[in-house]
Order: sequence, then structure tokens, then C-alpha cells
Amino acid sequence: MVLDIINSKINSYKEHIQISNEYKSLFKWDAVKQFQDNWDLKAEDFRQMYEDSFSKNVATRLWEGENFYPKQAMFVMMDYDQEKVRGMFTNLLNEEKDLEARIEFFIFDCNTIRNEILSTNPEFTNHFHGDYAMVSIYLSFKYPKKYSIYKYNEFKQFMEAVKSKSIPNEKDINRFFKVMKTINVLISKDEELLAIHKKLREINNSYTDESLLLAQDFYHCSIKLA
Repeated sequence: MVLDIINSKINSYKEHIQISNEYKSLFKWDAVKQFQDNWDLKAEDFRQMYEDSFSKNVATRLWEGENFYPKQAMFVMMDYDQEKVRGMFTNLLNEEKDLEARIEFFIFDCNTIRNEILSTNPEFTNHFHGDYAMVSIYLSFKYPKKYSIYKYNEFKQFMEAVKSKSIPNEKDINRFFKVMKTINVLISKDEELLAIHKKLREINNSYTDESLLLAQDFYHCSIKLA
């Protein structure tokens, strides 16, 4: 990555977040706050807890879009076997285990449940968790300082824009998290930017703690501003 290009984009991002009628990304921090306030793996009604953690009133676009319905698919899987799904999330969010293994096991289990459901519901052909996007949301909302929201096409565009010598493939989510940590270090050198953005989050009553979400928001906005 070319540092001068990244620093230039950071300056553009700092200008962008100060234009209130153009900067529309605080919903992501609202979503993290909602998740942190409601997520409980031990909840008796796991389905309702999941619903409360991903409310329709906050950041719906993250888990619902054109041909993308992971939240609704998860409800179907919970209705089929709530305790199996609870175990899937328990394993996914267990930081004592290898990250890539946790992710692959989670997707494997989604595939298994989908295949079982297909015998009685032939329309349930897609659980919408295979591209890592929704899985990254689970991880980043639970551990905001370690993970961030993964959208491969946007990440690929960003890596191309900053002249990366090697472009990651879609399955290389571990590299994505490493790049986000590097970007976060670079952004954190601009104390004025950090102060401006934190003030915006405080005014909006959003999640205010440090997180890698700022790095994700930076590269997302930098693509849109290019």
C-alpha cells in the first residue's frame, strides 16, 4: 500500500465527516450499541434476543438488501433448532479458538441446517452467511476492537485504489482484519479526526468506545468519494 495515497484519503475523510448532510454512516455505531445492549448467549428465548440485537429500526441495510436476507434466514434456522444455533454462535465468538476455524465451522453448520431444512422447505436454498459479510458483523459487534464489517468487493476496490501489491481473494478475511488494524493505526495518528468523529457519535448517542469500525467506515467512504 502507498502511504501517501492513504494519508490523502484520510484527509478527505476528515473533511467528509464534517459535512452533516453528506455523512450518513453513524447508523453503524448505532447498530453496535444496540447489539452490545442486547446480546446474551444464555438468553432463554434466543430468537427474541437475536431480534432485539438486530432490530429493524437500526442499520437494517447491513443485514437486509437486494438478494441478501441473512437475518431472516437465521430465524428459519433458529425455528428449526434453536439450541444448535446457540452452539454455533458460542463457538464462533469463542476467542480461545482459531479464528478461521471458527468461521468455517459456523458456515459449515449453516450449510448443514439448510440441507436438513430443504427436505421439508425446498425454498430455503440460501442462508446468506457464506460470503462472510454477516459473520463479520457478528464478530465485529461482539469484539469491536478486533474485527470489522467485511464486504469483499469494497475491500478489493480499496486495496486497488491504494496500490496494494497483492489483492486478497474473497476467502482471505483474516488479512482483511489485519489491514483494518493497520489502517486504524494510521487514522489514530490524526487526533483531530478522532475527536471530531467521537463528538459526532456522542451527539448521536451512538457507540463511543474505540473500534475498528472507523477503519471500515474510512475505506467505505473513500471509495464513494473517489
